[in-house]
Amino acid sequence: MNVSFIYNPESGSGKITKYIDYIKDVFHKEGHNLKLCPTEKEKDAQKFAEEEVSDVLLVAGGDGTINEVVNGIMKREDRPIIAYIPTGTINDVGTILGIPKNIKRALKLIVNNPLVAEMDVVRINNKYFVYAAATGKFTKASYDIKRVYKKRYGAISYFLRGSKDLFQSYNIPVEITHDEGVWRGVCSLILLLNGPRVAGFRLNLMNSKLNDGVIEARFFKHEPGLLFRMFGFFASGGLYDTKKNKTIRSSKFIIDMPKTFEWNTDGEYAFKGPVKVEVVPKAIKIIVSPKKHKKYFV
Repeated sequence: MNVSFIYNPESGSGKITKYIDYIKDVFHKEGHNLKLCPTEKEKDAQKFAEEEVSDVLLVAGGDGTINEVVNGIMKREDRPIIAYIPTGTINDVGTILGIPKNIKRALKLIVNNPLVAEMDVVRINNKYFVYAAATGKFTKASYDIKRVYKKRYGAISYFLRGSKDLFQSYNIPVEITHDEGVWRGVCSLILLLNGPRVAGFRLNLMNSKLNDGVIEARFFKHEPGLLFRMFGFFASGGLYDTKKNKTIRSSKFIIDMPKTFEWNTDGEYAFKGPVKVEVVPKAIKIIVSPKKHKKYFV
């Protein structure tokens, strides 16, 4: 089996680089050919994923790295299996899939009787995301941080950046076209969720699966008590809800809104303004833990 190892040497303070020889030994002992593909700049992971001829893409990095890989393989007809080692700061994708942060344990799960699942991804304009897209209050915190602060402060750096938005007002007039009709309102925060985590918080999306062909959108209306509602939502794992929030499950959305508001996808800056969103059912094959497969896949 041919395996291309796409890894970000800077992710997680560079800890993956200490395991390169170990990883090579593990795959060689199993009779696999391993090609090293270290990233040096933005979009390298996407380019490797699009161009590498292999059976498996072994990926080590944070949520941004896995987002690039998915955007790369979605340009291909012959999409290789993704095996993921989470080495970033937040690691929402790794947690959703049940992949250990411990590199040796992650490799054991990947190499010993791997369980491959077909997973939805979501197209948003000309990009794709794996688990979440967002715009509005606090959403710049995931990407508007210098790398040196991520290395020094880890997850705390996101909260420090988010505090800048604490008293900033976001008024986003929207028209939402979805499977069941149209909804209009003014929002301060919009979350598009294809998985049970966002920004390091676990969410209890009761009926949602990672291959059910729909996503869940949460619209936080621009009305009094916004911070309390947001705190209640995240503190309760998404269970707290009021009439001042709007929840819509759909296979596609058209969100008409002003061009000035920025979107992030899987925690990375994407673009500004209106979006067309559509689930691509069972678009990728990815290795998951048996426990998460039972919980999050149909």
